[in-house]
Amino acid sequence: MATTETQSLHRAIAILDCFRDFQPHLGVREIARQLELHPSTVGRMLATLTSLGILNQDKETHRYRMGSKVLKWSSVYMSNIDLRIEARSYLEELHRGTQETVHLDIPDGVSRICIDRIESPHRLRWVANIGERMPYYASASGKVMLAFMPLQQQKSIIKSTPMERLTPNTTTDPKVLLHELEVIKKNGYALSEGERVEGVSCVAAPIFEPAGKVIGGITISGPMTRFSEQKIKEYAKLLMRATRELSTSMGYHFQENN
Repeated sequence: MATTETQSLHRAIAILDCFRDFQPHLGVREIARQLELHPSTVGRMLATLTSLGILNQDKETHRYRMGSKVLKWSSVYMSNIDLRIEARSYLEELHRGTQETVHLDIPDGVSRICIDRIESPHRLRWVANIGERMPYYASASGKVMLAFMPLQQQKSIIKSTPMERLTPNTTTDPKVLLHELEVIKKNGYALSEGERVEGVSCVAAPIFEPAGKVIGGITISGPMTRFSEQKIKEYAKLLMRATRELSTSMGYHFQENN
């Protein structure tokens, strides 16, 4: 490929990268300013991308947005993503770094399902059963997924779920749970200490797909005796880094303040 063609391709991709969740509509001068290119150069590239259906231009504002072809590509990409395969290396890395049980859960209606796990080598350990359905409200994984769902969906699940007291530490008051979810969303991770199974602590962080929908959670679990306050902070940091990298690798773009 000629140098000029390579340069044009790089510029086209750079232009597309300017479109984010927080700036879905952009004008020629905005893009030119961000990329430090001449407006006429950007204008020609935008015209080409629009003619190919990659971008659309608003006839009134003359600003651009992603076109239908991007949605088509996204659908093809998403249909070929296997979260279990994509997440496996991250589970292995977390397992090596913590020597605790690490598992991957996904949301499924009004419950969550464990789809993969790596067990701790310790004799005293917690094991999550693959394929087991579990409630959202009484676990770190469930709460972290619930926290990042749209508010209407979140409240619908809570309303339709009988909040049974599974242990003395289980939250059974919907109002208390909603407050917990606000804190979890602010912190970026969830903690459970003996909420579903007595004596078991869990720390979890969310996984996002390109459109920003939460599609899973990774959890580090083990006996409460090994989960000191310092360890919990350490595990939370490791999890948030891993899930952020995983989400990014699958096409999700975090905003700068996330």
